[in-house]
Amino acid sequence: MITVELRSAPMPSGRVLSPSAVAAAAELNPSWAYRAQEAQILGDPCYPADVIVLKVYRVILPLVWPDRVGLPRNEKKVLDFWQTAALEAARNAVTDDETTRETTMYVLQGATYIAHTRAARAALESASPDGDEPSPLDGQAVFRLPIGEWIDDLDSRLARLPRRAPRRGVAAKAVKAKQSPTTTRSTD
Repeated sequence: MITVELRSAPMPSGRVLSPSAVAAAAELNPSWAYRAQEAQILGDPCYPADVIVLKVYRVILPLVWPDRVGLPRNEKKVLDFWQTAALEAARNAVTDDETTRETTMYVLQGATYIAHTRAARAALESASPDGDEPSPLDGQAVFRLPIGEWIDDLDSRLARLPRRAPRRGVAAKAVKAKQSPTTTRSTD
């Protein structure tokens, strides 16, 4: 059972990022951003929420659950449904009003949970008070990610990125495109 609430939340306004800037903000090698673009995890252009998505992608891509067989290293990995659900949950958490520094994402083979407070984490990790109902996490492999901390640090990470002017070739092409394709000279 997947318990991810998919919302069409607006992307944070403001900054448009290149894939390499997303990787730099996520403190990853740029190859991870380009790999995520090839897998259609990151779009073009990229936005601040993509920094968190890329961090989660980097963590969950190599995960192999205990009852599954991993692929050889040289074989291209296709995302499973649980990975896609985790990435969407991470993207939604960036724009969720309830997200705090304590927000934690639990990734399971069959579900993804987001807990925004310590009380919510305790309720998720604990059995019912009478002990009759087990925790949804009992008896399963669980990967716990501190996405609240990552999201809280996002603004400072983006502020440290250098703002670069367009490359000379790009700027020259933009100027040339604005000029008329044909020019006439007077014959005086």
